[in-house]
Amino acid sequence: MTRLFAIAAGMICVAAAAWAATGALDDGGPTVIEIEVTAGKLSECRATLAQVARMPAVSDSGTPILFGVNEDLPTVACVVR
Repeated sequence: MTRLFAIAAGMICVAAAAWAATGALDDGGPTVIEIEVTAGKLSECRATLAQVARMPAVSDSGTPILFGVNEDLPTVACVVR
């Protein structure tokens, strides 16, 4: 029985350490992805980004992401090279 308590206490410590490490690794803000295009393609790039922004966010398996979408996703911007 004491072995069970020792294992449970160890798992709690591991979970607390993992949670603390996740908080330490957070960079504080979303990343910005810049797509470099020519001046002639800038309006097309912006229109495509606007179209993609209207689509629902999904995970890798295809299930919809229902919460925390705007905070976690990177920002994408078209820039002229």
